[in-house]
Amino acid sequence: MFTVSILEARTLIRAVKKASGRDLSGLAMASFRYRLSLILHSYKLDNIDSLIATIQKDSDNLDRLISDISIGSPDMFRNPDLWIHIRENLLPIIFASRRYPEVYIPQCVTGDELYTLAIFLKEAGLDYKVDLIATCPDQRIKDQILNGELLNSRFKNSKDNFEVYNPDLTFEEYTETLQGKKYIKKELLEGIEVKIQGDDEPFCSEKTALVIYRNRMLYQNAEMQYKTLRKLLSDMEKGTCFIIGMGESIDGFGLEQYYKDLSSDFKIYIKKDVH
Repeated sequence: MFTVSILEARTLIRAVKKASGRDLSGLAMASFRYRLSLILHSYKLDNIDSLIATIQKDSDNLDRLISDISIGSPDMFRNPDLWIHIRENLLPIIFASRRYPEVYIPQCVTGDELYTLAIFLKEAGLDYKVDLIATCPDQRIKDQILNGELLNSRFKNSKDNFEVYNPDLTFEEYTETLQGKKYIKKELLEGIEVKIQGDDEPFCSEKTALVIYRNRMLYQNAEMQYKTLRKLLSDMEKGTCFIIGMGESIDGFGLEQYYKDLSSDFKIYIKKDVH
């Protein structure tokens, strides 16, 4: 299955950390090795040593590698029933806890979840009331997100998802085509803040009412899952809602004192008062 061994993957992890300070050791090894195999094929390289040589030679190659290693977000409006539930049941809870709330998406990679929220808030007439904030690993990914390009490979799935979420509108109302490429409309991105996340910076502010962290833990080892969850939950104020992916779990980490279930069907939780 893999063309990259565990030893080679660990060698690359050390090389990346030495070159950039970026620590990839928290990634789940199986998916990391598989992704490296795809990267070697895409870069037309024979082995990990050749890949290490390219990132040591040129920092742009290092940035490209980091971007390619990062696991992409799901298609826009994935799990439409979840977005219907948020619209009909979660929004009142969010506005009950914050008058002008902040919605936060940590560790953004492709922007699909961010674009989903921009459209979601626009449709709800709340785009002017809600601060939409995302963090990402580096400048390259930030630029890609703010560029707003919608890859053809995901456009159809996103369109289908959206039209389940809202059958009264068409997905194309929120997109535009420029030189044969599809983009999210620029006005939807104007109120979005995307920033590069520092290791020691807090994830949430006192305004944060909702954190969406879907399908990120699938690609992390248990230690990284625990560290990330603990930091997120510690940073949240009482009443902050938290959503993870349908195939993920935050139980079993000894953090139950921080949260309670709002919807086990949709993996939605709310921060408890732990003081």
